Amino acid sequence: METKKVSLIHYLIVFAFCFLFRFIPGFAGITPLGMGILGSFIGAVYGWIVVGMLWPSIMALVGIGLSIGMNEMYAASFGSMTVICLIFCMPLIGICNETGAFNWVINKLLGSRFMSGKGWITIWFLLIASWIMGTMNPIIMGIIFCAFATQIFKQVGVEKNEKLPIFTYLGIAYACMMGQVLIPFFSTGLTLVMAYNNMFPDSPLNFGKYLLFMIIAGLVMVTIYVLLMRFVFRVDVSKVANFKRENKEMKITGDQKKALSVFVLFIVFSMCAVLPIGAIQGFFGQFNIGGITLVMLAVITLIKKSDGTSLCNIEEGLKTISWGQITMIGYIMAIAMYMNTEATGIPAAMAKLLQPFMALPPLVFIIVALAFAALLTNFANNMIVIVLVMPFMFNFSHAIGMEPTGMICLLFVLAQFALMTPAASPVTAVCMTQEMADSNLMTKAAIKMVPCLFVFGVLVGWPLAQILF
Repeated sequence: METKKVSLIHYLIVFAFCFLFRFIPGFAGITPLGMGILGSFIGAVYGWIVVGMLWPSIMALVGIGLSIGMNEMYAASFGSMTVICLIFCMPLIGICNETGAFNWVINKLLGSRFMSGKGWITIWFLLIASWIMGTMNPIIMGIIFCAFATQIFKQVGVEKNEKLPIFTYLGIAYACMMGQVLIPFFSTGLTLVMAYNNMFPDSPLNFGKYLLFMIIAGLVMVTIYVLLMRFVFRVDVSKVANFKRENKEMKITGDQKKALSVFVLFIVFSMCAVLPIGAIQGFFGQFNIGGITLVMLAVITLIKKSDGTSLCNIEEGLKTISWGQITMIGYIMAIAMYMNTEATGIPAAMAKLLQPFMALPPLVFIIVALAFAALLTNFANNMIVIVLVMPFMFNFSHAIGMEPTGMICLLFVLAQFALMTPAASPVTAVCMTQEMADSNLMTKAAIKMVPCLFVFGVLVGWPLAQILF
């Protein structure tokens, strides 16, 4: 997208939002700080859609830096553990591509009796795996599963911007976000549960019912996503279904074994850093996923290929980085930290949007509040949206005689539709910067997909909540 011809007016619009919007008087309680941050956000989203990734991200970073301070911007963006890990993950994933390790795995999977000729089973399996592994770290798992999906598309002959990569990348983002709230004991799930406990210490959540609801809802919603791909959006998976291995007896090489071993160890160590497994978690947790990535890179540089060269040339691997993706993620990490602070006035303004609907009947208000959360999560951080809407859902759960856990579970599930723009979520940003699909086409697809997911989310989640709670 960066090389396409773009009218100068689009660059000027991005510039105006990023640098001049902050001089407009605030409204609805938004402060001058909030106006500066909001302007950079609008400019970034507009630029990503009509210009590309890199230039609008740079402008937005400078724009938000003028509001919060340049040093603070650097720390929140490029100093983010997520951005550091994203940069140094590339060589780790690269060795699996260079050695053909991913291709070997893909050949095994697509040629297996379980998946051979079953394109939709393959896509479903990929999204279910993304959902399960998303519990660990949805951003990093988004990177890994998108890279794996890209190799599948290349191997079976899928062209760029076909419906299959567009909707599969979106599906990976959605599945990873569903995974991040699957388990209430770590990751985003733990953060949200702690926020709930701070708000309502006298009404603890029922973790058993929480897990049961999330497991059922996750399985059903990921399956519904695949069914929507097939029957509503008419995605063609024939190239995946018709894939035939050129060499049925293809054996894994020594270099591929080494690359896959490193990759599996990276996943295992990352899981050990977050799983509640006592001293093991304590040890790996002090590194966090960023430190684990750097240590793995240092170690695999010492491993040799069969020809005597290093298994991983870090400098060569870092040359493959998409700086458009890095700057975009960096900006999103900064905006997630600062956009929704009380000093901006933006959270209060968002709460005012919901206030007029409180006069509606309880059940109608709940649907409106859930729709509000599903829509707003495409423009604001998921966790902030949930925290804003949570008190309303808690109060109305008592009004209709439902356990608060049920209403909170509904909110958690229906606030994971942040798919419409790269700014919606860091996970979505990762998935929208893949080489097999342009972000503007993914945005158009998500605008159609999100309303469908919301309707089915209510149809599945509301009866399930009534049964369990």
